[in-house]
Amino acid sequence: MKKQSAAGLFFSILLKAIVILLGIAIVAFGIFFIIKVMKTDKTDSNPATTVSDNVLTEAGAHDDLLYETTAATTEAVPEPDNVAAITPSTANILVLNSTDTTGLAGRWCEKFNGYGYANTMASDYSTPQETTRIVAKSEDLGQDFLQYFNGASYEVGEVTEGASIDTSAYDVVIIIGAADDDSQ
Repeated sequence: MKKQSAAGLFFSILLKAIVILLGIAIVAFGIFFIIKVMKTDKTDSNPATTVSDNVLTEAGAHDDLLYETTAATTEAVPEPDNVAAITPSTANILVLNSTDTTGLAGRWCEKFNGYGYANTMASDYSTPQETTRIVAKSEDLGQDFLQYFNGASYEVGEVTEGASIDTSAYDVVIIIGAADDDSQ
């Protein structure tokens, strides 16, 4: 049996220790990703919509139409064959950062992706906003985002100024305000 020098013995043990530590790290990352995938599969692709104090209703509005059971209200209106319905999970969503915090819009996009919104894009907004604004192209989109923000406003329309990119291709534009800056 060949006798090893002290340096050779040291490097032999160091190499074995590195191999063992790498093996442990690989197993730990594997477990982490398996848990992450299992957790993702269990989540609902559509987040629950809640009504809060942030939702405005018309004063004196009656809900009589909601409870009417005539043929006119129970008939389904067919959609045109050539138009695909836009749902919250298929809507194109632009998140704009109006704060000085770098990467804030990107972090919100990651949150929304986790909630099942697959088509998100992050960019910047030139005018600082105190509260978050949600601007949707139609009334049936965007209101479900109110639950994620502190006192956000909701409006139907388009963002034509202040965005660093063209907003016309997006169904919902969310301008993150300082009240929803998670880094503070």
